[in-house]
Amino acid sequence: MITLTQVTKRYGKVQALDGVDLHVSPGETLGLLGPNGAGKTTAIRLLAGMTPPTSGQVRVMGVDPWTQPDHVRARMGVLPDGAGLFERLTVGQNLQLFAGLHGLGAGSVERALAAAGVDGLTGRRVGSLSKGERQRVALARALLHEPELLILDEPTSGLDPAAAAAFHQLIQELRARGRTLVIASHDMAEVEALCDRVAILDRGRLVACDSPAALKAWHGRRAVRVTVARGAGTETLQWPLEEAAWIEAVARYRAEGTLLAVHTEEATLAEVFLQTTGRELA
Repeated sequence: MITLTQVTKRYGKVQALDGVDLHVSPGETLGLLGPNGAGKTTAIRLLAGMTPPTSGQVRVMGVDPWTQPDHVRARMGVLPDGAGLFERLTVGQNLQLFAGLHGLGAGSVERALAAAGVDGLTGRRVGSLSKGERQRVALARALLHEPELLILDEPTSGLDPAAAAAFHQLIQELRARGRTLVIASHDMAEVEALCDRVAILDRGRLVACDSPAALKAWHGRRAVRVTVARGAGTETLQWPLEEAAWIEAVARYRAEGTLLAVHTEEATLAEVFLQTTGRELA
C-alpha cells in the first residue's frame, strides 16, 4: 500500500526527513510516533502528494503521489491536524461541497455521516460544534469517497478523554473493515492501543519500527516491583526482571514475614522512545 525508499526531504537547510525506509501493507494500521518536528507531518505531505521528496522514492498504491496525485487522492482520505472545515456552513453543506468536488452524490454524504456517527448533526453550523464533533465531521469528510487508505494527523489532539475514547472506537471500527490507516501522533497510549506497528521518528530519522509488543521486548526493560512492610509503613523496591537478585529478595522477605506484594511490569513505549532516541517524548 505504501513504500518509502531512502526518502529525504529538505526545506532549505532544514532536514525534515533523512533516508527513511518504510513499508505499510494493505489492511495494516501504522502509527507514526514522535515529538513536534520529528517529521510526521512531512511524511504525510509526501504520501498525500502535497510535496515531492528531495531524494528517494515514494509509492502509494503503486504510483508516485506527486506525479499522479489524482490516482492517489481518489483512493485516499486525509484527516489533517485541524479540522479544515468551513465554520459558517452547516455540517451537511460542508460535506455536500466536498462530495461535489469528488463528483459524488447525496448518498455518499449520508453514508459518511453515519459512518462517523454524526448523522444527527447535519443541520448544525460547524462553528457551533465541540472539538470532538468537528473531528468526527472531518473524519466523515475523509470517508466520503470510501477510500482504501486513511491518513490521520493527530486525530485526538485537544480532545477530552471521553471524546478521544469515542474517536478511538471509530478508528477501531475502520480497522475492522479492513481499511489501511496511518496515524501520526505524539500520544504513546493512542498508538499502542490502535496500531499494528509503530514507527518512531526522531529528527527526521526512522529509529525503530515494529509492533508495540516487539518494541517493548527489544528496547524496553521489564521490571519486578516488591512491596514490603517497614515498621508502620511500606517500601517498594524494584529490580530488572532479568536479574536474579529479586528472587532472593522475595524469598528473604517472605521468610521474614514482611512481603506484601510482588508485581511484574513490562516496558512502556515511553521507555522505548527514550532508549531509541536518547530523550523523552515532549
